[in-house]
Parts: sequence; C-alpha cells; structure tokens
Amino acid sequence: MKIFKINILSIFFIIFLFKTNIFADNPKIYATYKANNLTITSYSKSWTENMLKDLYTELLNNFHGDEFNYLSNIYIYPNSPEGVNALYYDNIYLEDGKYVLGDNAYINLYNGERYNTIPKIAYTLSHEYGHHYMIYNLVQSENVYYHNLKSSNYVKIRNLDGLPVIYDSNSEDYLYHWDIMEIMADDYVQLLGSSNARLSYDYKSVDELLKANEKPYENPSSFNLKPQLNPYIPLAADTEGLYNYLLKIANFTVALPKIPDKPKLNNITGTVALNQEPTYNISWNNPNKDEVFEYTLVMYPDNNPFVPYPLKTLTSKEPLNVTFGSYSVKQKDGSIKSISQKYEGNYTLKLYIKDSSGFIYASEPLTSNFTQLSKNILSSNKNNKDVSKDKPKKPSENIIEKPSASPDVKPIGPSSSGSLGDLFYLTSKK
Repeated sequence: MKIFKINILSIFFIIFLFKTNIFADNPKIYATYKANNLTITSYSKSWTENMLKDLYTELLNNFHGDEFNYLSNIYIYPNSPEGVNALYYDNIYLEDGKYVLGDNAYINLYNGERYNTIPKIAYTLSHEYGHHYMIYNLVQSENVYYHNLKSSNYVKIRNLDGLPVIYDSNSEDYLYHWDIMEIMADDYVQLLGSSNARLSYDYKSVDELLKANEKPYENPSSFNLKPQLNPYIPLAADTEGLYNYLLKIANFTVALPKIPDKPKLNNITGTVALNQEPTYNISWNNPNKDEVFEYTLVMYPDNNPFVPYPLKTLTSKEPLNVTFGSYSVKQKDGSIKSISQKYEGNYTLKLYIKDSSGFIYASEPLTSNFTQLSKNILSSNKNNKDVSKDKPKKPSENIIEKPSASPDVKPIGPSSSGSLGDLFYLTSKK
C-alpha cells in the first residue's frame, strides 16, 4: 500500500497525524541497522540487529537500480494501528511543472510480531519496494506520477486502456485492486521480486490430505495461489513486453523472456465416493518437455475470483492430474473416513504455471456448473448399480459439463503444507 505526498494538502495532514500517533507513546527501539543511505529501525522485539541485516540483504535481492539510493528508512512496528501490513511514503516534489526526486522516501512494515521471519515478510517488503521502484523510475524516465500515469507507456504496454483503473486515491468509486499503483507494485513482485517474495506452498490434493490425516485448507495465502490482487487482468508475465519495460525505465536491458506454451485443462470427470458424494478428477497436457514447471491448480466461485482455493501443487515430472471434491477411504474396522467438499453453482478452475526463474503464468480457465455435474455423476452411479443386478459392475461414465450462468454461491473453505524439495522455493508450515 502506498501514501503519496504531492499536490494533495489533506494527505500531508493525514500523514502528520499518522506519524504523530505512531510515535505518541515513544515506542522502544529494539534494534537499528544502517547501510549507505538506508536506516532500518525495529520497534518490534522480534526483529534484532542480525535480523535487520538479513532484511537488508533480502531487500537487495529484489531487483533495483539508482532508485535504491532515494530510500532513506524502513521502520518495523510490532502491530498495525491501521489494519494494514505496510505503507510506502514517497518523497517527490513538483517544480516548474516537473517532478523532482527527493531522497527521503520510507517504508513502514507492520505486524512485526506476526511476520517475524524473512520468508513471512518478504512479499510485503517486495511489494512496498515495488511502489518505490515504479514511482521513482517513471518520474525519472517519463516525468509521470500518480494522476497522469494514464499517459504513461506502462498503461499502454499493460493494456489497461478502457479498463476501470483508478488514478486518484480520493475517487468516490475507489477500489483497491484497480488502483494503478497497486497494479504496478504487484507487477514488480511478479517480474522483479526476490525468490523469497515469490515463494510457493506445496498444496496437497484432497486424497493426499485424507491419507495424511490433515484438514482441508482454511484461509490459504501464497504467491502460487494468488499472484496478484486484481483477478481481472492477465498476470504480469503473460503480458508481452512488460518485463523489459520494467527494466528499461531503470536503464537496464535483457533478452526477451519467452512465454511458454500453455497446458490445456481437460474436461472434468467424476466418480462417487464411499460417502455417496462426488469425487472429481481433472488432468492436463504438458506442451513443454524440455523444462520442469511447477503447477498449482486453483478453483474459485465464478462470481468471486478473489477467493481462490488450492487443489494441488505438483511439477511437470509428476502425473498431471488432480483429485478434488469429496474423498473417502475404508478403515480397517469397516468405518468410512471422509473429507466432504460440496460445490454448488459455477466454479472456475485455472492452472498457475511457474518456471524455474520464478515467472508465473496462467492457463485458460475452465468453468463448470457443479450442481449439474454432481447430479450427472450421482445419476450415472445409480444407473450403474441398477444395471449391475444383471451385469458385472462398471465404473461411472466420464461426465463433461458445459458452463452456464453463475448463481450466488459461497466459496469453499480452503492452510499450508509441505515441500517440493530444492527445485522451487517453498514456504514452511510455520
């Protein structure tokens, strides 16, 4: 999240009150670390001097250029008086119609007691530095700032013309995910963020969860589940020319990255679990045989793409299919152990594809009406049982369902999990 301090007098007042409240009780400084023009100050007992050194190293692992010298401070607070994880404050002046860079921009990182390790705080740090990188380099290269970013080359390359992008945080119809600055910061993390900022969770499928005696995920959050806040625009790596543009504004050039061929999700098939509820399966092809990819299959209600649920994480070396929905196994005592996940209405499935460089792409979505799909599977199972009175029992037929209108549905409840080894960077369960 960003705070801007130019051309809006009320913002100065808000910032003054905010900083006054933060320091009103003279919070204790637990540690400081200085390197060049940057000072990192900890008001959280969880962040010692050695950890601040590690934080500085982590900051350097995010791609940076000359704008790095214009960041003067990073403050870490134990909790969040504003209910946010971080705020960025720029330091830009307007003189004779031209923006001028100041060297006192700073970042506030909150909830230091909760986000008390580098992996836990890395994404937030990268996102806030993304504000700094984008703002300073766009001012330097194109002399554009928040309110006139609509005329920038960034908006053209990102194909944002004609979309409800917001260029004024005071707008009455303000939506955070359409804020141009938030979109740019998300793009920075996806394309230029550190490996820690782009960590993945190794999500297990429903059958694996049941066998491991683990519960379905609740409130999951990871880079490979939700790479960006805005679900209505393509991912940054799927936008041709964007990676090189983000480097060019800082006077760097590299070879154009190649967008890989995308796998295509096959139609959903289904069987009936021992608890008489539908079990679903989906597979996809692997068009890229020469490189290993990480795949994460996600699912969300078609009318609410903000709440994706992870179905499984795997690599392209594994069988490319995922079991989801309800799943049951028979215990030694004859009882049935189940995970029950029921879906009603339209849901969309999407595959996130992460390459060995950490770039993440998205497959074409597949939408199905699970109310009808469930009925078809259960009906097919019943018919097979009726036929089995005279004939040997056959497995349920594969069910293919076409999308239909999206009704009001509640999202399924999604937590963390294990590891894919050293091939990709993965967060721990802690």
